[in-house]
Amino acid sequence: MLVLRCTKKLQTALKLKKTDLVDASVETSNFCSWHLNLIEIDGRPCLLVANDQTLFNFLIADVPQLDATQLIQLFKSYLHCVLAAEGFEQTFIQNLMTDFAEVRFANTNSRRVLGSLNELAFFYLCHLEDEGIHSPVCRKLSKN
Repeated sequence: MLVLRCTKKLQTALKLKKTDLVDASVETSNFCSWHLNLIEIDGRPCLLVANDQTLFNFLIADVPQLDATQLIQLFKSYLHCVLAAEGFEQTFIQNLMTDFAEVRFANTNSRRVLGSLNELAFFYLCHLEDEGIHSPVCRKLSKN
């Protein structure tokens, strides 16, 4: 099961209600719990994503107005592409996507991860300020 732990700002944008969320303490395997935050870079909405355990992260730029189902599809699609670009084997990615058949939303539950998300947001903002969010630099930043 995939758990997407959304900040309040993202929950509001997705129009998620308390009844749409599972208990924040729900147990997941290592790569199945992610924190997501909606940030603005260069006046454009972006989704900053980080894995709870590894802090493996990526940025989705120019995020359109989404509902929860669309966000799930966008997340899975980007994660698949990012993992492939990082050299993960297709069998690993396919197995992960199979594990992600069931998706739940939850509140954030880790100050450590939220602090890292805030640092990452500042990092992306500073590095993309001059280049723009569609710069090739954006892809390289998640590797740092």
